[in-house]
Order: sequence, then C-alpha cells, then structure tokens
Amino acid sequence: MKKILLLVTFALLCSVGMAQQERFLVFDFMKVADDMENDYWETETFYEKIHEQRLKDGEILGWDLWSLKPGGSEQGYQYLTVTIYDDPVKAMANGDTFAAAKKAYPNMSEEELKAELKETVGSRELSKRIFMKVVSATEDDFKMEVGTVMRMNFMEAIEGKFDEYEKAEMELFLPIHQKRVDAKTMSHWSLARVLMPSGSSVRMTHMTFDMFEGYLHYFDAYGRNEVFNVDEETQGKIDEAMKLRDLNWSYIGIMKKTVK
Repeated sequence: MKKILLLVTFALLCSVGMAQQERFLVFDFMKVADDMENDYWETETFYEKIHEQRLKDGEILGWDLWSLKPGGSEQGYQYLTVTIYDDPVKAMANGDTFAAAKKAYPNMSEEELKAELKETVGSRELSKRIFMKVVSATEDDFKMEVGTVMRMNFMEAIEGKFDEYEKAEMELFLPIHQKRVDAKTMSHWSLARVLMPSGSSVRMTHMTFDMFEGYLHYFDAYGRNEVFNVDEETQGKIDEAMKLRDLNWSYIGIMKKTVK
C-alpha cells in the first residue's frame, strides 16, 4: 500500500502545475575512497562551474556539496550533493549536463569536455539517488553558506501511518522547531517526503533536516538537550508521535560548496 501511495503521489505531482514556492530535491550520496579525496574535490570543483551555468539558465534553483560525518570507508557515504528544483519534471530529467558544460567552459573543445567528464566518474561512486519534495519548513531567513551544519534524519513511517506521521511532524514538531529557530538555538528545520525510490525494501519515506550555523551552534543546542525541553503534556504527545516512525539513520553534514 505504501508503494502504491508514493507512486500515485509522484504521478499527481508531475501532472499538475506546481506553486512557485514548492521545492524538489535530488540527493546524490557518494562513496569516495580515501586515496581519491583530492580527485573527488577536483571533480566537484569542475562541476561547480557547470551548476553555476545551470542556475543562470533557470534549470536549477541551487546546488550544494556536503561532507558527511561519520563517513569512514566502512560507514556508508562520505559526500552528498543536493540539487534544488522548482519543478518535479526538471528534477527527474536532471538536465543536459554536456550542454551546460559547453557554456561553462567555452574555451574547451567537445572532445576535451567529454574526456574531462569521463575522467570525473572514476573519482567517486554514486551509490544512492533520492528524489524528494519539501512539505514543511520553519519560517526564517536563514541562508545556507559554506560551513553550515545539517543533521539529516532518515525516517520510515510505519505502514498505514503515513498521513498520521506527516500530521504529527507539521502540527507537533514544526511549532517546537519554530520556537527553537525564533530563540536562535537552531537556524532552520524542514521535512521532505521521499518520492522515489519507493517500495517495501526502501527503509525511508521521509527525511528531516536540522540546520545550524556551524559546529559550535550545533553542539551548543544538543549539549543542553534543549530539543526535549517541553512540558509534560507535550512530551506525552511526542512519545506517541515517535511510535509513528522509525529513525533508521542520521548523518551530520557540513557544507563545502554551494551555488545559489
């Protein structure tokens, strides 16, 4: 049932006009061997200019590169790129990278560009790609810059509790996080629904993102455990809401590059 709901949701999103403020995200999780760190950095530096061209052309709204913690060779992924769109069709199509590359590097021949693009493949392994829609976020004017710290939480809504889980996030947790943002103990929070991939073997239906200005900001908030500084009644609601989902994994990311 969960698979059917997700596929229907995605089909509907692609068939109707989207509001201007809606955001769609493509997350690409990268595995980078220890001896390929320098080559991977050169790869993303090369692509950064291409993404700047894609932004100028109106193809994307932005692009970020994040270093993930933990990120050891046996702990999953080391890097993440996030591409931001205002339309699900653009997100799925993923654009014409070569056309953008020709504009970004006008002094390179087509043969040189093809060779450079081919060489970048060897610096990393694209292990997972996720398409998401942002469904809720705090009201703030936070602008993510290099050095921003993001806590990513991989959530799996319990079978049959999909709508209840989203309702809990938006009606219970969003106001709590808004208070944190207003108090400047967090910079931004958002909830995203996973559109693709989907299915019973995919242990993720949503992701939540906690944003902080840097490591000091992050550790100050969590060190004081202010996340759960709520009254007894609210704590009871939180305890019940947590039964609606499994928190399967969390990563800490620090932004290394951004195009906005």
